[in-house]
Amino acid sequence: MKFRYIISAALIGILCSCTPAPQPQPQESEKPQEKPDEKPDDKPDEGAGDNTGDDNTQDDPEVDVITWDATNVSTTSALLSGSYEHVTTELRDHGFYWGTSEESMTGQIGLNSSTAKAADFEATLTGLEPGTTYYFKAYVTVWDQESQSFIDIEGAVSSFTTKSGGDTPPTPPGPEPEGGLQYLGCYEMPAISLQDKNAASDSGTERVGSSKWYNYLTTDSGQMVVTHTYKDGGKVIRNWTALVDKTKKASLWNAFVMHDDVYPDNNVGRYGSWKEDPGIPSEWQSCFSSSGFSRGHQVASNYRQASTEANSQTFYYTNQALQYQNSFNDGVWNNLENAVVANAPSGRDTLYVVVGLLYEDGKTISGVPCPSHFYKCLMKCSFSASGEMTGAKGCAYIYTNEPHSGMSYSQGITTIDAMEQRSGFDFYANVPAQFQDAAESSSSPIW
Repeated sequence: MKFRYIISAALIGILCSCTPAPQPQPQESEKPQEKPDEKPDDKPDEGAGDNTGDDNTQDDPEVDVITWDATNVSTTSALLSGSYEHVTTELRDHGFYWGTSEESMTGQIGLNSSTAKAADFEATLTGLEPGTTYYFKAYVTVWDQESQSFIDIEGAVSSFTTKSGGDTPPTPPGPEPEGGLQYLGCYEMPAISLQDKNAASDSGTERVGSSKWYNYLTTDSGQMVVTHTYKDGGKVIRNWTALVDKTKKASLWNAFVMHDDVYPDNNVGRYGSWKEDPGIPSEWQSCFSSSGFSRGHQVASNYRQASTEANSQTFYYTNQALQYQNSFNDGVWNNLENAVVANAPSGRDTLYVVVGLLYEDGKTISGVPCPSHFYKCLMKCSFSASGEMTGAKGCAYIYTNEPHSGMSYSQGITTIDAMEQRSGFDFYANVPAQFQDAAESSSSPIW
């Protein structure tokens, strides 16, 4: 589908973080400088000996991170550039922190993991305000042998000022658009229509841990969007985002990411019991179950095994709906869930998932609407070392909410386009059209 709503700062990558915890102290690095046309050939050769890959890295040179000057600065966008070298341990993430204050760079563009020991990287910020000064710094997240943990190493802070908008009327004063709104610009998100395009409607603390939830009022008074986050290694990671319907007392869709490096399987099990979503009014939620039906997860518990904090959020009432148990929840649907886990990518590939419900037959159980169908849309995207999307594959699966004895999950395959037509939603609205259109029209398995 061609219609798409792009949120104010179109942050790419898997970590569209809003308010990350205080970062580890950066190691000393060079001051911001103008990026040369070519990198010099006579780089220091220290660390290039036989100890590459040796567990003892104390003789290796320190990781060097450089923040280059911003280029291609316009009224609403700028190209950020950085580089790193001398990486001898696992590089989990790299990218940029940014914001309108040097003391509060709460925006983040994460470009995922890399196997390169040295690399240049860049990313484009869009949706900026004309005539405004922005600050940014490059970073890498690497494994530290001494502390036995991942740490951030940061380059120096640089800044740029967007060009004046001329006769463009100034934006009325208000909250910065970073306050949770950036999560709606991520690749897994369907298009949505918000009442306020400049800020989340409300936020608060999750039931487990200290991370925040955010909710957003839509132009439909009976529907609300909620995003849940958790912390891991000092970073704030988005868990899932759902569109909750007041009448159905369930989420019409739930969008999230699968990536082994960011959402690892640490085998924490099922943490806690079903509970109210703190980001949604109580009267919009239901904990009802009935004989023959289970509370079917949208984001499966085994999708979030990185921590108890992440797993606990899969047991919010907004992440379940009445689902036939025998030969569906414990059969074909469970088999599809396991296939998604088994094929979760790592490195430069990322799997974006939308799980949704249809209510096509008007069925209710004790007054609670019961879905007629469950569906799952999948889009696997590939990225270059600089974080640019280079390709995408997609498909979808749909099943009636009833027993499917002996059925293979592959028999439910269809296209994302078909699910858009039946649901009325525009999925993957932030994926570039040159990749989105072909991926959404395919009914071939992506693995």
